[in-house]
Amino acid sequence: MQHRAFLLALLTLLALTSVAAKKKDKFGADCKYKFESWGACDGDTGTKARQGTLKKVWYNAQCQETILMMKPCTPKAKAKKGKGKD
Repeated sequence: MQHRAFLLALLTLLALTSVAAKKKDKFGADCKYKFESWGACDGDTGTKARQGTLKKVWYNAQCQETILMMKPCTPKAKAKKGKGKD
């Protein structure tokens, strides 16, 4: 009888671990997109954009076929002058 209880507990633990592993793999949004490279900076808005195309849908989620992501432009870093030997 103790063996059955142990086996039942072990199977339950394995099942929960399996579910947790699957959720870890799918962590994040239910809609996965493949994105293009970031576009050039729009001087008027100070942002740049890229488009994403739907690649995968998890859990029968309702996803848009394409999405547009925007982020602020960052100024280009100036080259730092190193201490060189003369």
